[in-house]
Amino acid sequence: MECQHVSYQYPRQAAGITDVTGTFPSGQVTTIIGPNGAGKSTLLKLLARQLPIAAGQITLAGQSLNNYTTKALAQRVAMVTQRHQLYDDMTVSEVVQTGRLPYHSLLQTVPAAEVAPYLATTGLTPLADEHVQNLSGGQQQRVWLAAALAQEPAVLLLDEPTTYLDVHYQQDLMQQLRRLAATGITVIQVLHDINQAFRFSDWLWLVKQGRLVTQGRPADLRQANLLAETFQTPIEIVDVPRLGPYIVQVPEASEN
Repeated sequence: MECQHVSYQYPRQAAGITDVTGTFPSGQVTTIIGPNGAGKSTLLKLLARQLPIAAGQITLAGQSLNNYTTKALAQRVAMVTQRHQLYDDMTVSEVVQTGRLPYHSLLQTVPAAEVAPYLATTGLTPLADEHVQNLSGGQQQRVWLAAALAQEPAVLLLDEPTTYLDVHYQQDLMQQLRRLAATGITVIQVLHDINQAFRFSDWLWLVKQGRLVTQGRPADLRQANLLAETFQTPIEIVDVPRLGPYIVQVPEASEN
């Protein structure tokens, strides 16, 4: 997946995306990081074609995203949703079945057996008949992931998927995404935690004020000056035993 001079402007707002050109390596985990309001979520919505591109183009498998029908795009790109009241009265299996809709006609019933592999992949088989509203935050996150995987996507998009998850579930999810990338799925996510992004990603995008600052491998972008400039805050990189390089925001000295 690639962006070529992509721009987008929200109506009557200054924030947007300006002339972004970059690539998302196939079969790898790419994480978009940057300060609040940098345009990270907007980029993700453009990749999912949830927002119209004002200029430039996004290509998938060498073809413009705009050339795909809605059904064809849903079979190639999946966005992991967040909790919605619509799903509260549905069982886990029923929610995951919605991910199979791009492969069925509108009135066709999706067989429960068809989603069994996705329930198994995400460890949800024992919870298949449970109502979503009764699940923990970590379990619900696995439901959204399973529904997205049921679309059989080549590209998986996630917007801050670790939000509201405790540390244990965050680590589980990041490891799960690594395994999915190893199967050939291109994972593109937005994360708030810089260290998590550097630890679990193959490729990084640094964005600021709607522009792509740089992209590259985590080892190449782990630079205090670069990160300080991007996030507009003092940054130091310290070596933590058994963990390695760790990015730390340094409190600015108060003026007396």
